[in-house]
Amino acid sequence: MKKPTKPARAAHSNLSPRRPHAPVSPKTNSSGQLANESTDQLDRGSAAPGILSADIVKGKGGVEAVVVRVAPRYLIVITGGAKPTVSMACTHHGFVAEAFELNGQLEQVINHVRKRFPELRVD
Repeated sequence: MKKPTKPARAAHSNLSPRRPHAPVSPKTNSSGQLANESTDQLDRGSAAPGILSADIVKGKGGVEAVVVRVAPRYLIVITGGAKPTVSMACTHHGFVAEAFELNGQLEQVINHVRKRFPELRVD
């Protein structure tokens, strides 16, 4: 399988031109709130300590994304569709990895973290 290549850098940004500037849900309004057909938010009593919110973003085809806010600065977004992605962010920076193929971007990120930080491994 061919290893993914790095996208060309934009002149004004170090982010890939095909990705949004922040790894967030595919449908947000100008204030950063989820703007979609339906959002199910888990009530605070059902979330584990440290989890601020967990939102299920629904669209016409079913679940479009799951957004989990952890502590005040951290965000995890999982999008669905033909090419699902996993995004992780801390305040203003993070990453988006495609999660639809074996040894794809997400698996490569996981393997990198496992090698670099063996104490964080989960098997």
